[in-house]
Amino acid sequence: MEQKPNIEPAKKDATPKEIITEGVTPIHDIGDGYVEYNKGLYKRDALKELRPDLFSAKASLNGQSKTGYGTLFPKMAIKGDIFVRVDVLPNRVFKFDGKKWLEQNKTMSLSYLYNKDYIEFLVERISLGEYDLDVLSDNEKAEIEAYLKGNQNT
Repeated sequence: MEQKPNIEPAKKDATPKEIITEGVTPIHDIGDGYVEYNKGLYKRDALKELRPDLFSAKASLNGQSKTGYGTLFPKMAIKGDIFVRVDVLPNRVFKFDGKKWLEQNKTMSLSYLYNKDYIEFLVERISLGEYDLDVLSDNEKAEIEAYLKGNQNT
């Protein structure tokens, strides 16, 4: 089970801290059996034989993108990962394109809402009075409502 991030209260309309991508996904597939690593092009198999450690993080993720949240971007990510920055209000959604984190329109990206831990985080922040429902998207409100209804039946 993943450990929940230690999160400070968000600042309304604050600009997120600088997006640091150094050390994130050190290799990039460019096709035809080649990868880019450290500003150079390499045959994938040759680099994998010389530096298997570069491929172990990707292998452990099974190539599936994941969603997360917190105040700092994860150190390791794969293309397609979604991350919600919760150190600003309203929270901002980012997607990793293989090299950098790009901000997404929250109304167009819904996959982050399937992260149960994130929904529980929102419920907790609302109950503590740190979040106002007005800063949440309609989709976030709907997911919270569904979550609360589901927990009443248990």
